Amino acid sequence: MAALAALAATPAFANHPGENLDARMMEMEDYFQRIDEPSAPAFELQDAQGKLVRLSDYNDKIVVLYFIYAGCNDVCPLHSQKISEIQSAINEGPMKDMVQFIAITTDPANDTSEILQAYPEVHGLDTQNWVFLTTAAGQSEDATRRLAREYGLEFTMTEDTDMMMHAAVTHVIDIGGRFAGKFHGMNFKNVNLVLYVSELINNAQHRQRERGWFDWLTGAFR
Repeated sequence: MAALAALAATPAFANHPGENLDARMMEMEDYFQRIDEPSAPAFELQDAQGKLVRLSDYNDKIVVLYFIYAGCNDVCPLHSQKISEIQSAINEGPMKDMVQFIAITTDPANDTSEILQAYPEVHGLDTQNWVFLTTAAGQSEDATRRLAREYGLEFTMTEDTDMMMHAAVTHVIDIGGRFAGKFHGMNFKNVNLVLYVSELINNAQHRQRERGWFDWLTGAFR
């Protein structure tokens, strides 16, 4: 809780930037990219237990999404470590119930359900609001790599190894499914992603309050 209190007191966001959130974040974080598309690429995949999971299942939450594969010994474990640190900060307070972390494997042929189940404990991830997804029954082996491409990422097999060349990108999807932004690479500041998520939640709550006031007014004058 102390960590979140410190984040909330950060001067740059003290006045809640609201509609100017993306502009403020671009000033603060060199590795942030504004997307602001009405919706992120949809998917229907399955978790380690075989349960179908859709992106739309989390329309009432902020989604922090990234693509990795368990056999990667380069950037993927570092990416998951960074996500673990961000998740720990978010989960210290009430934002925990408003944020869902999703990892998607791009190597479903090798990332078995046993591997998916073991992954979070090894990398310090909290499965209360983190899930590792793979292809569902009947989907092609490259389905998640094609999905990654829809998000702007390429996972390319190297000729002499079983490894895939790829970048690390953390995607942030707003409440309601709007594709809000991306944090590129591993050098962005964790605090900036936490602040961005916090302000997206503040903006959503503000819109809800405004809508409630509007509904009350229109009802009063009918």
